[in-house]
Amino acid sequence: MEAYALDRGYRAAGVAGLLPQSWPMEPHAVGITGSARSTGSADATVVLNRNGLTITAFTVDHAPVAPAYGYRFDYKGRSVVISGDTAKSSNLIRAAGGADLLIHEALAKHMIRIIQQVAEAQHDIQVAETLGSIQRYHTTPVEAAEVANQAHVRLLVISHVAPPQFNFLGRWAFMRGVSETRSRGVQLGCDGMLIMLPVGSNEIRVNGLD
Repeated sequence: MEAYALDRGYRAAGVAGLLPQSWPMEPHAVGITGSARSTGSADATVVLNRNGLTITAFTVDHAPVAPAYGYRFDYKGRSVVISGDTAKSSNLIRAAGGADLLIHEALAKHMIRIIQQVAEAQHDIQVAETLGSIQRYHTTPVEAAEVANQAHVRLLVISHVAPPQFNFLGRWAFMRGVSETRSRGVQLGCDGMLIMLPVGSNEIRVNGLD
């Protein structure tokens, strides 16, 4: 309610009939027992099933942050999975099985290590330790490609690009080794990317926002 208070005020002031008291937030706890590292069936629960749309939450491995979730969206035969922040997760692989689109986070550890070494050389201990710790609970681009292969998804889009890349050389370095793991059906996400999954077909359209 606090996070959306300003937005709620704008809408109440500008939209006839929308009163502040008519827009209460109703939180629902997502409870999943088990672990993202378990070897049994996927630890997941349906959080919404309405008008043909099914949204499933599943646990991922972002320790020490727990619980951490990824989400799967199924609608009229098309499916999208969002990894959330996670190390490579067997539970995510199970939950993403056969999806049309997997949007998976990635952190290029081989690039982060270079920045970490610079921080260590400059005796910036806090930055160096932070750069070291984040490598434990994120997925590399190559690992994301492995997840996509093992889940048999049709298109992998890599998001959470860390460190950020702003030119061809940086993007090439970030994606190093990915093509050897997954030769097609993979793209590096970017601002303005628009992905459409037309109902009644297997087509995946990737464009940019106008």
